[in-house]
Amino acid sequence: MDVIDVTKGRHQEVEIQGHYGIFTELRVDKSTVPKGVNCYELRHGDDDSYPAALEQRVRVNYFGAVLMTDKMELLQDRYMPLEFEDFSFTGETLSIDEYQMNYGETEPEPLYAAGLSALSKKEEQSPELSEKEADVLIGYMEGHDYLLGEYEGKLYRGDLCYAQGGIRWEEYSIDNAVETVCEWNGELLEAAQTEVENAENYAEYVKKKEYLESLQTDEKLLDALFDRTRLGKELDEIAEKIAADIISELEEKGNIEESIGKLLAAVGESREVVQEAEERTERAR
Repeated sequence: MDVIDVTKGRHQEVEIQGHYGIFTELRVDKSTVPKGVNCYELRHGDDDSYPAALEQRVRVNYFGAVLMTDKMELLQDRYMPLEFEDFSFTGETLSIDEYQMNYGETEPEPLYAAGLSALSKKEEQSPELSEKEADVLIGYMEGHDYLLGEYEGKLYRGDLCYAQGGIRWEEYSIDNAVETVCEWNGELLEAAQTEVENAENYAEYVKKKEYLESLQTDEKLLDALFDRTRLGKELDEIAEKIAADIISELEEKGNIEESIGKLLAAVGESREVVQEAEERTERAR
């Protein structure tokens, strides 16, 4: 059976008698288990569809391993019997770092504009942010009940609505933040334009028009920022290649109208292809 490094990849979140951990059906290289995390192994009984016991070490009838910050009370320091209802999957996946941020003794430090700007200069392959750009990103995150935090040089996003009285942290990147905020800005712009067009009186029109204009100002800043993300650069490279190919065709055939139509269609298709690849990568996380 394969032995895995638990610091790599994502693992299924599980609940065992009210305690949360992350699960793998493979054997764990114990040297990769971080400090403050306990690694237990699960044994299945006659029915191998669920674990019958949690133990320090399982040699036969191995069901999998579970990593937990909680220390479980084992009978005679050896095992804990489990019933079918004692073990369940939550449906979430977590990296070991995310698990520790959510269930360990440490959590990310909330970031403000200056801190996010400073962190952006350390994060590889992400755009460096001015404090103004960082402030816009943080503002949109807060407006959608998220906050950004940092721990040991890594960026995390905290979901303030995941559970009452708690924050759900996930590994994040500045590129993720920019792309998400650009989407939110687009949705808000569309809604704000509709509200301006349907204002019931002049005072309401003025107020809603001011809000629309503030979103349009944000849009210009975010568009320029998106162009500096990895996805933005990829789209630019694709567009440049498509333009060069069509210009070459134009020079050969001289059909300007048809070539421009092909250019616009190809740029739109290339954006969809890259975005679909990004979505598949995000789902795989």
